[in-house]
Amino acid sequence: MERRSGSVGICEDVLVFQPTAGWESPECLFEPETVPRRSKIASQWEDLAPTIFDNLTKVLLTRWHDVARIQSLEKEILLLRDRLTMMEEIFPVEVPIETLAPDPYEVIRSFHVVVQPFAEEYLARFFDANLAASGATVEEAVFNLKDMIVATYEMLCDHEESELGPGPAKQLQVLKAFLRESS
Repeated sequence: MERRSGSVGICEDVLVFQPTAGWESPECLFEPETVPRRSKIASQWEDLAPTIFDNLTKVLLTRWHDVARIQSLEKEILLLRDRLTMMEEIFPVEVPIETLAPDPYEVIRSFHVVVQPFAEEYLARFFDANLAASGATVEEAVFNLKDMIVATYEMLCDHEESELGPGPAKQLQVLKAFLRESS
């Protein structure tokens, strides 16, 4: 490759390539410029850089806010889950009893039992009849209490009311108000 001019300092001048000619053709000339000119790409970059930077900043801030919001919501969900678990362990649950199926007894009017955690189990209580039963789960405690209600009712019905003491007599009256034998 030939050069027409003398040596050119790399940092002092800008080399100009004539785009109409190829690298090997004689029209391909490298000439030093006396006044360096800004390339088209550099001028576009200078014009676009602030816009690109602003857009990138907006996108990053938006994503950062989204990530921060999601992390905050995840923490809030974990706190609520912990509070719910604690409430389930402390506060009782009221369960309506509307049937004693499959036992051959029907509920005359529905009643509520209270179930609450006790030790590592659940305790279901029917306060009006002074009956309680426990189970590993809420459902098991309620099932066991239904079974106890039926067993107590059957046992008390086998005796004359005059034979029962005041406590069992009251239990029988309460149980008769809520259930009867199916026909």
